[in-house]
Amino acid sequence: MTQESLLDALTEDLSALFRHYRLKNSAGEDRSIQVYPQDLPFREGPDEEPEEHAPEPYIIVRLPSGELPDQDTLQKLEAVLVICVQDPAPDRQGFRDALHIVNTVLRHYGTNGVVGGRWVLQYPVRWAAQEEDTHPYYFAAMALSFEGPAIFKEVPET
Repeated sequence: MTQESLLDALTEDLSALFRHYRLKNSAGEDRSIQVYPQDLPFREGPDEEPEEHAPEPYIIVRLPSGELPDQDTLQKLEAVLVICVQDPAPDRQGFRDALHIVNTVLRHYGTNGVVGGRWVLQYPVRWAAQEEDTHPYYFAAMALSFEGPAIFKEVPET
């Protein structure tokens, strides 16, 4: 199994989980949460109309690191979820939407800790909310660890 397998499986799984969960983007449109592997795509269209191509709400799935401790062990991979929502309301409660996404992911993987049929969630699961003021954008992040099959070179048995 490759790291890309986990990245693709997480992206697909989270896309399905949030398919019907809708929030407003900065253009004021109701939109399902978009899930992107590794980074946001470049915005298309003229720079004068950035709101028209608003990416939020979104989750970015990143794989920053991994480890294969030994040839006869499972590989360990770290996944980071970056969550962004937008809420222009002056009461500054957009953080609640970001935390609701965190809690939905926690419940989902707490119930079913296997992703893509091969990658097993390991504990602890860590999450954090932003400390900086970025109103009307609100961010949260999650760190998930997974174990899964390693990649081995094929050698003939003698």
